[in-house]
Amino acid sequence: MSAATARDEVLLLLAEFGGRTPEEVPERVDSMELAWLAHVIEQRHGRRLDDDTLARIATVSDAAELLGALRAEPQR
Repeated sequence: MSAATARDEVLLLLAEFGGRTPEEVPERVDSMELAWLAHVIEQRHGRRLDDDTLARIATVSDAAELLGALRAEPQR
């Protein structure tokens, strides 16, 4: 696994989606960005995110917390 923090990874993913640098990514995540993050997380971690989980993600920090928790889970 990469040495990047979960926050760094979220910022990179959102930057890629929005065609910007990680430094330009705002803290608030909009609905299209959330859909993109859900897709990528599902692809990389093989875990579908339910609506309750997605509803709790409003910021980069929220997404990073979720990603960190997924990284900590044992591989299936």
